[in-house]
Amino acid sequence: MHFDLAHFPDFQEGFFSGNVKHDTLEMLVDIRKQLSCRYITHVGHSDQFAGEQVQAQDISVLTTFPMKWVVRYSAKNYYKVDPLIQGVVLFQRQTSVPGTLRNLSAEAGLAPEATQFLRDCKLRGLGNLFLTVSVANAYGFRGVTLFTFDVEPSDQIAFVDRMRKRLAAVSTRLHNVLHGNRNPALAATVASLLTKREIDCLYWAANGKTDGEIGEILNIARWTVVTYLQNAKNKLGCSNRTSTVATALALGVIEMPVIASRF
Repeated sequence: MHFDLAHFPDFQEGFFSGNVKHDTLEMLVDIRKQLSCRYITHVGHSDQFAGEQVQAQDISVLTTFPMKWVVRYSAKNYYKVDPLIQGVVLFQRQTSVPGTLRNLSAEAGLAPEATQFLRDCKLRGLGNLFLTVSVANAYGFRGVTLFTFDVEPSDQIAFVDRMRKRLAAVSTRLHNVLHGNRNPALAATVASLLTKREIDCLYWAANGKTDGEIGEILNIARWTVVTYLQNAKNKLGCSNRTSTVATALALGVIEMPVIASRF
């Protein structure tokens, strides 16, 4: 599994730059103000089901959790027990209908490791109420948003009922801003025309790497990189390298570079 991470620690400017950063940050701050939530995490993911091959799955993650928690999460391999991520990897149709809300804090049947993970979240000051909302764009590209809150235990049931519709609306808005143009069927069709190496070269080109740098990363010759990118250009019917990369990004064949920091 591969994570693409966009990070706005504590709702401040994150790892990437440009208008997308400022627009996304402004949106997140506005959502926080509307909902009075502690933190937000949004995951965009391909439509895979339990039992399918998921080891090559790309998961795009945007989060406002503090950096120290992101580091701890990575060091402890929490993605293996995190109910949010496991819900993405192993989700089933009946529980992933857009608008479905899960209260992880009160969910029965969680594995002991997941329960311990949520306990650690609470101890680290991330909130005491963890709500997720499933969502999909017009093309069926799925996502899920995690909202964390601090709410008195005695008030949590009423709070969840009161916030249900608002959370669904906010999650849809966030997902469409981040992934509204993602079309899995079209991306799969286009990707089938390209080889894995051609896609790899396009990915690193989108991240600003030169032909020589891409060759070093992929352990291939510089002129081999040039050949792969030329082949991709011809297959996508583009006139130059820039338009080839832009087309691959627009179709969702490769991830946007603004969410390409790996952990």
